[in-house]
Amino acid sequence: MHLSFRIARRRSRAAALLLAGAFLAAAVVSADAAAAALPETSGGVVETTSGAAAGVCSRYAAPWGRNSNPGTKRRPYETAQRLADRLRAGETGCLRGGRYDQVSDGYVLDFDHGGRSGARLVIRSYPGERARLVGTIQIPREASYVTLAGLRIEGTGGGNSIKIYSRNAAVKGSGITNLGRGESCMILGSTSGYGRAIGTLIRGNRFFRCGDTDNDNKDHAVYVSSSVGVRIVGNVFWQTAGYTIHFYPNARGSYVARNVIDGGAPSVRGGVLFGGNDEYASSGNVVERNVIAYAQSSNITSGWDDQVGTGNVARKNCVWGARDRNIDASDGGFAVGGNLTARPRFVNRARRDYRLQRSSRCRSVVGFRSAG
Repeated sequence: MHLSFRIARRRSRAAALLLAGAFLAAAVVSADAAAAALPETSGGVVETTSGAAAGVCSRYAAPWGRNSNPGTKRRPYETAQRLADRLRAGETGCLRGGRYDQVSDGYVLDFDHGGRSGARLVIRSYPGERARLVGTIQIPREASYVTLAGLRIEGTGGGNSIKIYSRNAAVKGSGITNLGRGESCMILGSTSGYGRAIGTLIRGNRFFRCGDTDNDNKDHAVYVSSSVGVRIVGNVFWQTAGYTIHFYPNARGSYVARNVIDGGAPSVRGGVLFGGNDEYASSGNVVERNVIAYAQSSNITSGWDDQVGTGNVARKNCVWGARDRNIDASDGGFAVGGNLTARPRFVNRARRDYRLQRSSRCRSVVGFRSAG
């Protein structure tokens, strides 16, 4: 699943600039359309079912429950898997606080069905509590319109922690990690036949300690492998082994905005990469109004083999403190414009308080104080 590639033959700066000029007009239109389609109130996913909108739980699971129970509040199921299996479109399953372990082949949750437009299938923590799911979560192609919300998701390193191959999945308001055990925290789509991630929303999460640095640059926070129309908005990232957001090799039409990315050590890369291989080239992806800082390579860069992406753009980001270049467009394949190089001035980086101080110049460009 993980494709390692060396940054391809270095193309001249003149060629890169020509490519950038050709891409800019199309990319600007793409970014504006993406922003317009992303409502502030819902993050692009409108929960229209009354249960999800009101926080009402249709069925329940708890670590002290039993799978032979009917899934009521007083008699909950035991496993997250049983809860998901019993939910129907338009229902919300609530996990009581506590730990839920893998039940089969490393999976703590493997959906075999989803919801539909206007009637999502939702798995969330019980209000006021936090469920901890330890293992791999998979949303396969047959499980569209699935939402995961308010969870702590902890991969075990035996595979990518969250795998999404479906349409219109959403992951919101969760803490996502594999505690440095290895593999990526999230993979979106596959070029190996599992399916593409289409219309996925990743919003308001905290990604941390994703991947093992012993795997060099192969483990990422969000590995956007084969996708269309992904939205990655309002998240905070730190301590990613490889790249924080890795567009490779066939990410199409992604929109990445209002995130805070701390690419500092122990990462070996830490930033955002637009990339492709001999068969595919990620194209039409927009990265704007993010704070991207302290990458161990470049904060924003690209790498291609035979195919070079088109329509990618990085604009109006605040970048700072990369070990190499803050923005390295020397391999081409993406346009740049309106980015600011300035110290972020986080409230307390050591304590992972990534709000921007009032004195931060980044605020005038990215338009926010805190990610979200």
